Amino acid sequence: MPLQRPNRPFGVTLLAVLHILQMILYFIIGVALIAVGALLPRFLLRLPRFVGGIVGLIGGVLVIIALLYLLLAYGLWTGRAWAWTISLVIAGLAIVFSLIALVVRGGVGGLITLVLNGVVVYYLMRPNVKAFFGKAPTPPSATMLTPSQLNPQSISASGAPKFCVNCGAPVTTDVRFCAHCGAKLV
Repeated sequence: MPLQRPNRPFGVTLLAVLHILQMILYFIIGVALIAVGALLPRFLLRLPRFVGGIVGLIGGVLVIIALLYLLLAYGLWTGRAWAWTISLVIAGLAIVFSLIALVVRGGVGGLITLVLNGVVVYYLMRPNVKAFFGKAPTPPSATMLTPSQLNPQSISASGAPKFCVNCGAPVTTDVRFCAHCGAKLV
């Protein structure tokens, strides 16, 4: 019987919805810039034509970014491993840029961005979130366990050690939830 994927954690749902909101914002701004870039040379005759082209190009890039955010939101919603990886990379890069902004400019905005992206990285590394994206460690074999991990309560009726299907931690037979990740045990 194949392992069943855990339910989508609430934080992952929240991240997907936030990416959809970002997608909408980038899309609206991108389309507006494309329109302004097309109309700018006609209304402001003193501007060179390439200025409108540059504004339109920036708008096009924003529309592409909006579509990528939509793809990322889909990946988060459906628990794709690549979405977890990309979200982790984006949050990590945002932390680096926030640190640079704090050093160069200071201010509260960089600090807020730093803290929020730090929370995202921490959240994405939680065992239950990693398990949702298929990133949970495989259960260790009985030969890899230390004697303290292998106690009489962690042995099933068949004599094999029991492990959480969500995070792979050893569990006792008398508990309903994993003490490591909080997943409901079957």
